[in-house]
Amino acid sequence: MELKNIAILGPGGNVGTAILQYLLKDGERFNITAITRSESRYAPPEGINVTHKSAEYTSLTSLISAFRDQDAVVNCITGSATQYEPSKLIIDAAVAAGVKFFFANEFVGYIDSPQFRRLPEASAGAKFRIREYLRKLAAEGKISWTGLNGGPFFDMWLMKGPAGFDVAHCKARIYGTGANPLYWTPLETIGRAAANMLRNPDAVKERPIHICPFVKGELTQRSLLTTLEKILDTKFEVEEVDLAKINKHARIALERGEGAKAMKGLTVSNQFYEEDCGNDFSHLIENNLVGVEMMTVEEAVRGAIARWGQDCPVVEGMFRVEPCEI
Repeated sequence: MELKNIAILGPGGNVGTAILQYLLKDGERFNITAITRSESRYAPPEGINVTHKSAEYTSLTSLISAFRDQDAVVNCITGSATQYEPSKLIIDAAVAAGVKFFFANEFVGYIDSPQFRRLPEASAGAKFRIREYLRKLAAEGKISWTGLNGGPFFDMWLMKGPAGFDVAHCKARIYGTGANPLYWTPLETIGRAAANMLRNPDAVKERPIHICPFVKGELTQRSLLTTLEKILDTKFEVEEVDLAKINKHARIALERGEGAKAMKGLTVSNQFYEEDCGNDFSHLIENNLVGVEMMTVEEAVRGAIARWGQDCPVVEGMFRVEPCEI
């Protein structure tokens, strides 16, 4: 299968921008169309060959029109459009428009793990159900598909708070032991891998691809702390967090049907808690297939700081996760 005309939904977001950056390295190999909501203020960077179209994401007719003559649709949208019905509408429009290849909006999380699948769909999105729908369509010969899974975005998690670090103020919140292996991927690596998948779709079609550029066990909260202190030449103020309590309260809330209340606790548990962790997809990693180069924790930390700035403010609600009330 050869892909020439590629549409990117959500081209102005972090993932869309990263993928677009690497597709443009191929010059005229691809005809790229950036598709946004009509109210979006997105404009393609000057000097690049990208067509910009608007579509109503809730309108089948509008989406079919936007997807006409496209070989592939790369779904990078966020927010409410990641829920099942809006996502299904986008896929159905791609099928109706004759699109050959659909790149699912997966990217983060080990979707097949029980811990991911128990997350409230209203908060985590419908990635698992969407994958099953794409499998059904592929079995019927209606469209081919793939998805890319690299765990949480390394640079965003480190610099914006979810990793447990406030780099600007040299503070750290270590969840539990801080030694649980992490499987995260920088956005730049995601962009490179996704572009390679679009260059060779036959190698990745009808299945998800998993990547991680770190040697298993090297990336942990403790190794991040050591690396940050080395690079910044300063000691961090460290708070040891009772992760077992966070996990216990979140699971009780989930059992009571209080999914939104449980979400933050389940999210940190899925990454950091050895007793109830759903982040290990190391047995599925196919770095070589999609051109992922290995890197050290120090290289990734330096890259994240360079990208976001040492004074990058954290999102407090993502940085300071406490046991929810039960």
